[in-house]
Amino acid sequence: MPILQPSDPNVSNVRALRGIHVYYYFMSNCAQRVTLALAEKGLDWTPHSVNLSTKENTQPEYLRINPIGLVPAMVHDGVVITESMDILRYIEEHFPEPSLYPADQSQRQVVDEWMNLATEKHVSVVKKYMYAMAFGKSKSPEELARYLEHQKDQELSDFHTEASDGFSDDQILEAERAIFAFYDKLEQALGEHLWVVGDEYSYADIAWFVQYFLMKRTGVVNFANYPNVQNWAEMFMARPSFKIGVANLQPWYEPVACLVLKIKSFMKRGGFAPKEPRQRSS
Repeated sequence: MPILQPSDPNVSNVRALRGIHVYYYFMSNCAQRVTLALAEKGLDWTPHSVNLSTKENTQPEYLRINPIGLVPAMVHDGVVITESMDILRYIEEHFPEPSLYPADQSQRQVVDEWMNLATEKHVSVVKKYMYAMAFGKSKSPEELARYLEHQKDQELSDFHTEASDGFSDDQILEAERAIFAFYDKLEQALGEHLWVVGDEYSYADIAWFVQYFLMKRTGVVNFANYPNVQNWAEMFMARPSFKIGVANLQPWYEPVACLVLKIKSFMKRGGFAPKEPRQRSS
């Protein structure tokens, strides 16, 4: 688990922070996992917005908190925890009530499988598809060079190098097929029970709702062929934790930002979001 003990005296006294502090970006699906879990637990936390669009996450001040420059990061009584799934497990360990794992041990294992699936494919599938279809090139040559100087994670270095050059059509279609395979699996699970794993809300729901929410509001995927997923998402958004952990953290310009991303996605593919994976053109 990525737990860090900041030693740099210039980290704005991070080690002296008491309580829970979350560093997030309003469009970050990974950060929303953390804020949703905290809201479900009924915990108090202090939010700290890190603007990814203006590259605040690559500035020395934030890199001293999270050396790989990602959000979220959570500080709990001076201890820094990074990576969304590791933060969720840390929250469960330190704040076990109410539990967001099922009581049944076999179901707990299935929840972990869903969480791991979201983590394993985040960069290679979800992040790649979002950058290719909505966010665009990640960094200018100057920004990339500066980023690579500080980035120690090879997967992220390779990703942003590729993203700055632009992904090939084959890479985009491969990611798209994987995206729809995920939602096929989710649609099937939600056809069998109320929530992703059985009839209890769990970390599996948190892990995957944020993927849906990001792709829905940016127009990257059309969910017309996934009625169970849509019904589940509506049920999810009716929970008080959604308002506390997501809706209340959106800036006033969120609708404009999402509209811009929808237009970019439309222009990129030359049409509306697909309802199923596209085929390679001959």
